[in-house]
Amino acid sequence: MFSRLIVRLIDWLVAILIVCALLWFFITQPISPTPTVSDLPQANTANLQNHVINLQKIATSQQLMKDSLSTDNYIFAYFQRIGKPTKQGFVGMSGRYNNVSLLIGPNTSQRIVIGAQYSPPKGESKHYWNSSGVAALLETARVLGANQDELPIAVELVAYATAGMAANGTLDMGSFHHAKSLKDQKIKLQLMLGLQSVGYYRDEAHSQRYPFSFMRMLYPDTGDFISLSSRLEDFGVVRSVKHSFSKVPELSVESLSGPENFPLIGGSDHENYWSQDFAALKISDLLKYRLPEGQVNNYEIPLDYEKMSRVVQALYQTALDNRSTDSQSDKSLFSKYLEKITAIFE
Repeated sequence: MFSRLIVRLIDWLVAILIVCALLWFFITQPISPTPTVSDLPQANTANLQNHVINLQKIATSQQLMKDSLSTDNYIFAYFQRIGKPTKQGFVGMSGRYNNVSLLIGPNTSQRIVIGAQYSPPKGESKHYWNSSGVAALLETARVLGANQDELPIAVELVAYATAGMAANGTLDMGSFHHAKSLKDQKIKLQLMLGLQSVGYYRDEAHSQRYPFSFMRMLYPDTGDFISLSSRLEDFGVVRSVKHSFSKVPELSVESLSGPENFPLIGGSDHENYWSQDFAALKISDLLKYRLPEGQVNNYEIPLDYEKMSRVVQALYQTALDNRSTDSQSDKSLFSKYLEKITAIFE
C-alpha cells in the first residue's frame, strides 16, 4: 500500500517536471549557442544619436505649437537619401496623419516589415516614450540600403503615425492601416518586427523587474538584454528571429511567448498585424520595467547607442536570414497545434 503510494507520487512528480519543462521551453525558447558573425555592416552610433536629438526636438516644438519640420517629413526626407519612400495618409479622430514607408531589396513576392511608431503618446505612456525605436528604424534603413544587393527578400521600413491615445485595432493606429493595406493588396508578409524603445540598458543587479514574480526564475534580473515577444502561435517565428539576433556579438537576447493578453506580449503595433493573420513580434528594452522605481515622471532616459547599433545589426541579420519562400503555407502544422494550446488560455 505504502509502496504503491510512493510510486504514484513519483509519477506525479515526473509529470509535473515534464509539464514545467515544456512550459519553460515554450515560454522562453531556449536555443543552442549560436556562432557570432564578425563581418556585419557597421551601424553608426553618431547617426543614431543625431536622430534621437532631432526627433525629440521636433516633438518638443510640436507640443509647444511652434512651427517646425514635422516628424513624418523628417523621416520622409531621410528615406529619400536611400530610395523612393511613400506616404500612406489616413484620417483619425483629430485630423489627418501619414505613415511613411520605404521598400528596399529585391522584388520578391514576400516581404518583411520593420516598423516603429513616431508619434509621442499621451497620458501615462508618455513617460516611457523615447525616439530610440524610430532612430533604430532610420539607421536600419541606411544599413539595408547600403547592402541591399545582399538581401534575399524585400524589406519594408515603416514609420507609423498614431492619433492621440489610440487603442490597437482602431482607425487611429497607423499600423492598423498599413497591415490592412497589405492584406487588401494580397501582399505576402513573412514577418513583421515592431520596434518599441530599444536603447535603455542597465548592468546593475536587480535592475530588471517583471509583471509577475515567477518570471524572475525564467529571466535575468539585470536589464542588459533586448527582448523579443509574441503570441504562442508565432513561437517558431520568435525562435528564428532569436537565432538571428544571437549572431550579433555582445548582444544579449531574451524571448517570451504567451497568450495575446499576457503582459509584455501585446500592447503595440504588432497586434494590428495579428488581426490580419500575419506573423508579428515586438522588440523592446522593457523600459517600463527597467526604469528606476519612483523616478519615472522626471527621469531623463540615458540611451546606450552602442547597444542600439547592435540591435540595428541584428535587424540586418534577421533580414539576411529570411528568404522568400513562395511554396510556404500560411500556417504550419506546428502553428495549428499552438493555436489549440492558446485557446486554453482564452
